[in-house]
Amino acid sequence: MPTAIIIDDSPIMRSQIRRVLAAAGFTVAAEAGTADELLALYEHHRPDLVSLDIVMPGRDGSVAAAELLAAHPTAIVVMCTSMTTREKILACQRAGVASYLLKPFEPDHAAAIYRNAVERPRQAKR
Repeated sequence: MPTAIIIDDSPIMRSQIRRVLAAAGFTVAAEAGTADELLALYEHHRPDLVSLDIVMPGRDGSVAAAELLAAHPTAIVVMCTSMTTREKILACQRAGVASYLLKPFEPDHAAAIYRNAVERPRQAKR
């Protein structure tokens, strides 16, 4: 069963993402309300997937994604956000983010994005 970490400042959104990930067959290894915790949580749990909000208090999700992917280039990050700028999306793309999920989302659509993000690297290795 693949594992995931959820980083989002909204407890309600973390709960919703947790339910979507569980329905998609993931085990949620950890959650946090700030991107400041991302690197330590990733290194401790080594999840298959990170669901990361962009706009949060403290460290911006796009900056955290770039830092994570610089340290761990094989990490799979899906940005889950309700609003952002073109510059932030481009920064995430340059960093190597796997995909985006726009809030609000349909649970089935979100589950497909998370599953596809994890499956793509596995298919590429075949």
